[in-house]
Amino acid sequence: MHLFLFLLACSQNPAPAPADATTAEPTVTTVTLQPWEAALLAPTLDDIRAGVHTVGEQPFGVCEGKRDCDRYLGPDAGLLPEGSFFVRSEVKVPAVGEGWQVAFKAHCVATDAKGQQREQDHEKTYEVKYTGKDRTYRLQPLWKIQSPHPGGARSCDYSLTPLRPDGVAGETLKGHYETPAPPETEQPIVAPAAVPVPEKSRPKAPSKAPGKAPAKAPTGTR
Repeated sequence: MHLFLFLLACSQNPAPAPADATTAEPTVTTVTLQPWEAALLAPTLDDIRAGVHTVGEQPFGVCEGKRDCDRYLGPDAGLLPEGSFFVRSEVKVPAVGEGWQVAFKAHCVATDAKGQQREQDHEKTYEVKYTGKDRTYRLQPLWKIQSPHPGGARSCDYSLTPLRPDGVAGETLKGHYETPAPPETEQPIVAPAAVPVPEKSRPKAPSKAPGKAPAKAPTGTR
């Protein structure tokens, strides 16, 4: 109730300025709190002022794995070995207010085998919500990584920026990683096709001259 009254008082519209006062400064409404009221509201105000912020042992960075974080490599992961990876973050969201967000960005430069470069940009904003006093809001995966990348060697920068409900950005977290080019495919050694060797001509047996069969000797008679 006290928080509601405090926020209601702070949100009251200032008195309208005179019609001829075009350069008048806006009127600011202030509320004087008694000590016991300030003590009750202090934790809530601290929570709001902290905004969306990372927490835990794996707050923001690269993880090895496809679904689960098998190994946390941190924000600056360096050159990644062969395998599947992803970027993740774990944040705490204030209990009061709607419209808390985080903005994720990634910029990669890929170099192919011919030395040609190609850039890739990705940007997405996520709405985050309060999940409980002892619970966090997990953003996973923010960005999937495959190493080596089929498009060539890649160098990537990525970032995460918390946003207040009024759109004001907080401190940006940054990270970097690299993936190698895929290994060159070795062409199989193909043996030359066998050339048929013609058979050596063999001398033909001389053909017998055509003629009459030899006459049989006459049979003698007695």
